[in-house]
Amino acid sequence: MNAAASLRASFYGADGSLGLPAQNPRDARRHTVNGDETVSQDSIFEVEQVAEPPTTRDQLWQMFTICPYRDANWIVAIIFVTGSVSFLVNASFTLLSTFAPSTVFPGEIELAIPLTILFGAVMFLSGGTLALVAGWNADKGTFEPVEDKTGDGSTKMYKPALLGSGAWSWIPTAADFKASLRTVPFLSSLVQFSGGLILPISVLFLFAPLSVGGIMFFFANLSLLIWLQDSWYKPKPSSASWQAAFWSTVGSFNFALTGFALFMGDMSASAIATFIGAWTFLVGSVFQWYDLMAFHPDGGDQFGQPISSTELIEAI
Repeated sequence: MNAAASLRASFYGADGSLGLPAQNPRDARRHTVNGDETVSQDSIFEVEQVAEPPTTRDQLWQMFTICPYRDANWIVAIIFVTGSVSFLVNASFTLLSTFAPSTVFPGEIELAIPLTILFGAVMFLSGGTLALVAGWNADKGTFEPVEDKTGDGSTKMYKPALLGSGAWSWIPTAADFKASLRTVPFLSSLVQFSGGLILPISVLFLFAPLSVGGIMFFFANLSLLIWLQDSWYKPKPSSASWQAAFWSTVGSFNFALTGFALFMGDMSASAIATFIGAWTFLVGSVFQWYDLMAFHPDGGDQFGQPISSTELIEAI
């Protein structure tokens, strides 16, 4: 699964055509109030001065020194990283038990393998649920929008409703839900959420739900990957969000392949596919975490307090 879905919606808001940014960033934007569309002259895209893009080193440092716990997208990214690590541990157990049976320890087959896959599936389901909710809370924040100037010169705005704020809503209005359904990121989140509902069942009936869930993840991430490109045939490897969607797509394909291999009784192929899928999901999740930190240069009081370098060293 890919946390980029809700994050992409937060960049541009749910009322953009197919989730894309407005053609003219200084045009008045449409907002929905009590089911009626009104035009707001105070566009969040009207920013006089745009900050320079953070360096790669800055974003890497921010990943481990800033905890914007009120930003649902950050929580989603961390949940997916945690779930991917659990899947990777499970895949390592499976791979070793298949190709090096002497490494099997008591309780590995009966407890360690099913529990790690269950925990990873629950994490993915939890992250997918929160990502779905974050989709209709995109662009609902009441604070000054955070802007980011990317390497290609385009500007992204980030103004999601924060957890615990009056703007945050767990249940969308009919108008908000209808507007969200017009966006590719939200539709991708919806498909992935449906696939996430199936994953926990794979602990009991491994191959069938794993194949179905993997296929749903694959098409959801593939559609998001294509949407992130300038053209459907033109990859964008220089973009961290594209990398996140790409590796999540590869991971989804391998998870689906795991289910098919189990159905065919090929334990070796399923173990290899699971291991590759877990690694690629983890890579995609880390890329998404990294990409998000461009909008948290100093933590900001509205998102949550940053961790000082002294606190980080003491924690280590």
